[in-house]
Amino acid sequence: MMTKRETFSLMARIAVYYEQFELDQKKLDSWHEVLKECHLEELEAALQAHVSASVYPPKIADLLKKPLDARVVPDPEETASIAAGKEKPASREVIERELEKVRTILGIGRGES
Repeated sequence: MMTKRETFSLMARIAVYYEQFELDQKKLDSWHEVLKECHLEELEAALQAHVSASVYPPKIADLLKKPLDARVVPDPEETASIAAGKEKPASREVIERELEKVRTILGIGRGES
């Protein structure tokens, strides 16, 4: 369990690594509310990993998410199902809806490039 002083220490390190990261009392209180049940050592390790991979300051979620090497490995039944091709593909309607979202984001109409 983290103390508010430890939360401040973590955030102060973020501010050292990232000049654009602003630290104030309201932000400290908010971060502490979310991080108080965490362990400082784990968050420090996550911060080190983040610093080596990103030029942007971390958000709370960046420090809490599991590293990529901590992926869940499917059990034998799930592996067999995947290998057998039993996974149901998305319907045509879902595909079209998602493509329309992408076109909207990119600002292009259907058939344009």
